[in-house]
Amino acid sequence: MPLSDTIEACELAHRACTESVIHGMQQGGPSAEWELIQLLLDCADINETAADFMLRSSRLHHLTCQVAAEVSDKCASACEKLSKEDVRLKECAEACRRAATACRKTVKN
Repeated sequence: MPLSDTIEACELAHRACTESVIHGMQQGGPSAEWELIQLLLDCADINETAADFMLRSSRLHHLTCQVAAEVSDKCASACEKLSKEDVRLKECAEACRRAATACRKTVKN
């Protein structure tokens, strides 16, 4: 998998998580619970950081990718729990799973 694909997956996960935070705060209810909001923010930040490391060809990008994969999986699982009631969280879960998969492939190479 080209590094550019992993960068794109991380950037999409960052965007999906950030948009889901705003959406959750506007909607209220379960999608605005602090644990989910915190996880979405963590996931957005680590994916942005992983993408930045890869963009600048950091020799340490495998470390940020490893953490991004773990956080993205946790975030996807949390979003999936609410995905039947909330399409935005379903899309976020899908973006996070793609980022996790891409990051794991990058770490293996």
